[in-house]
Amino acid sequence: MALQFIMGGSGAGKTRFLYERLIEESERRPGQQFVLIVPEQFTMQTQKEIVSLHPRRGTMNIDIVSFERLAYRVFEELAVVNPAVLDDMGKSMILRKVAAIRGRDLGIFRGHLGKAGFIGQLKSMVSELYQYGISLEQLREMETCASSQLLKAKLRDLGVLYEGFQEYIREKFITAEELLGELCRVFPRSERMRGSTVVLDGYTGFTPVQYRLLEQMLVCCRDVKVAVTVERSAKPYERSGVQNLFYMSKETVCRLSALAAANHVPQERDCWLERRPYPRFKSGELDFLEQKLYRYSRAFRSGQPENIFLYRALNPREEIQFVAGRIESLVREQGLRYREIAVVTGDLERYGKEAAFQFEEKGIPCFLDVKKSILENPLVEFIRAALEVVRSDCSYEGMFRYLKSGLAVEPEQREMCDRAENYCLALGIRGWKRWETPWELVYRGGRNLNLEELNAFREKVTAPLARLREGLREKDRTMRSMTEALVNFLTEMEAERKILAWSEHFREQGEYQLADEYSQVYGLVMEMFDRLAALLGDEKAGIREFGEILDAGFGEIQVGVIPATVDRVVVGDITRTRLNHIRALFFVGVNDGVVPVRRENGGILSETDREFLEANRMELAPTARKEGFLQRFYLYLALSRPEEYLILSFASMDGAGKSLRPSSLVREVEKLFPDLACRDAAQERRIMSPQEGKHAIAGMLREGRTGETDDRSRELYRYFWNRETDREWLKKLV
Repeated sequence: MALQFIMGGSGAGKTRFLYERLIEESERRPGQQFVLIVPEQFTMQTQKEIVSLHPRRGTMNIDIVSFERLAYRVFEELAVVNPAVLDDMGKSMILRKVAAIRGRDLGIFRGHLGKAGFIGQLKSMVSELYQYGISLEQLREMETCASSQLLKAKLRDLGVLYEGFQEYIREKFITAEELLGELCRVFPRSERMRGSTVVLDGYTGFTPVQYRLLEQMLVCCRDVKVAVTVERSAKPYERSGVQNLFYMSKETVCRLSALAAANHVPQERDCWLERRPYPRFKSGELDFLEQKLYRYSRAFRSGQPENIFLYRALNPREEIQFVAGRIESLVREQGLRYREIAVVTGDLERYGKEAAFQFEEKGIPCFLDVKKSILENPLVEFIRAALEVVRSDCSYEGMFRYLKSGLAVEPEQREMCDRAENYCLALGIRGWKRWETPWELVYRGGRNLNLEELNAFREKVTAPLARLREGLREKDRTMRSMTEALVNFLTEMEAERKILAWSEHFREQGEYQLADEYSQVYGLVMEMFDRLAALLGDEKAGIREFGEILDAGFGEIQVGVIPATVDRVVVGDITRTRLNHIRALFFVGVNDGVVPVRRENGGILSETDREFLEANRMELAPTARKEGFLQRFYLYLALSRPEEYLILSFASMDGAGKSLRPSSLVREVEKLFPDLACRDAAQERRIMSPQEGKHAIAGMLREGRTGETDDRSRELYRYFWNRETDREWLKKLV
């Protein structure tokens, strides 16, 4: 039993050193088990790296897992029945039901239950309570000493729902946060883990339940080795305030060392990787940036940097246009591969969509590292609209929301749908009885109506809805019977065939990410229905409550897309996205409020509430102030990721024309490199194709820059004038 830390700054080569040592030891002791634990989203990439480094091109006796996957491995070894684990979808659906059951006991929360997003906030709060091991008794204790009546009311209602949630799942399910607690309970019995060497890499910190598991590993396993990103001058064994850049790393070292000492586990000598320049960096400027960023130092590097660039753009659209041009330049002129280039941002929702659109237009293969909600998918809208028709007794709004959802009628019948809408508007047709009764009236101006066709369309539309209505309004209906009625309706409407046809259409158009999303969505919805029947199948509910529970479930379904090709630019988030062997990094949207991310006031507990609870020793997720300091560490990790080029950019205004300021990060970089010039992205933008040239000329005319006589504009105009195929287009444009 021994604990060892492998320490060094970002880029020092800790991961490579750790993996090479791990492979050497695994070959020297083939009968021993080695367990490499990394975050869930990194497991596949880590397996690939181990295989590429291993002389036998395999993982052999090295098991690469996340904490969650390790739990299932141990359960399998000990023949422990795998507990039924509730994911976020299950939590949301159960909380929606518990809120309906315990609604009369609620105070301040009662008026918010029907608001969009409230169940999601409640689910996040319950998950946080489980993650940090907060018991119902602790909540009630905090309620008695709450600093304000509002906080007291929140904690009281939260306690009511937390208690109801725990009672509902007791002896039937456990939450994902409790999975590691179950592992801690049986871990000492695992013979496989008892003699193993455990290595942890890729973590910036650990949760309370993970520390409990690590304590078990220190006691039971042969060795535990942990990679920690920290420099020696930060004094990792001394606790410090959150303002220290390496606060999270220091907390990890101090807490694990204390656990080892408390259990009489010896600690091996730390392994420091400090050789300068760090192996990752092929540029002295990037090595200097890693050493000095966010440090209390007056050091600077004079001279115009050759590997670090700063650009100002008019708006996010212009930023991405510039980035696309630079990527093409790096690939064509400097020989980089697309997979050696990455784009990161603090606002992936805005910049991700823009990058996906611009890169596709310019033929740059890219992978958007984000899971997409299915709430806007036509299948989900179709289901919600059908339920609205039944619930509202076939209101005008509900019926035509359903007919225009994209799956209710075939494409060739959409004109008939418009004719039916005109008929209903003219004669005020609404209500189930009017839709069941043949249409015989003719309105003024509608003498040429073909009532036979309209009635045939009406009957075709209402027949499946009538069967759904009957199934949802049965006398002894339960969640299971209502779900079965909905599945039968989807089968009758051939929803799967229609959504797969959309998927195939997108694939033919080269929209591979949309094609993958649409190909998955039907299966994910059916999986949600199965889970709903398993969780709440015997519960009774009305149509409104059934719809609200479905909405809670739909809100938690996210579609993950597999990259269509290996050689592609990754577009991701500064905290979640794993980047390896990146030669050029574009950091876009470096604006105030985006980098560092300004957390919006929201959620069940306010910042004042969290500060009070923290002062009373209730550990929860970091407050906004603390989160602001912690984000500096993630920015430090992101900026030290590229090997050769770092390109920062910010926008002067947003899409609506509102003025934006550069982030404080820009000032930090400018302090280190006082001669770093802030360049205009529009001037640096390069036109790489005729299509881009056409966009540039059109944009110039649209912005009223017709009087420009610079060489670039004249050359662009001359190029299209000399192309016979484009001369007529240019005349019409001018």
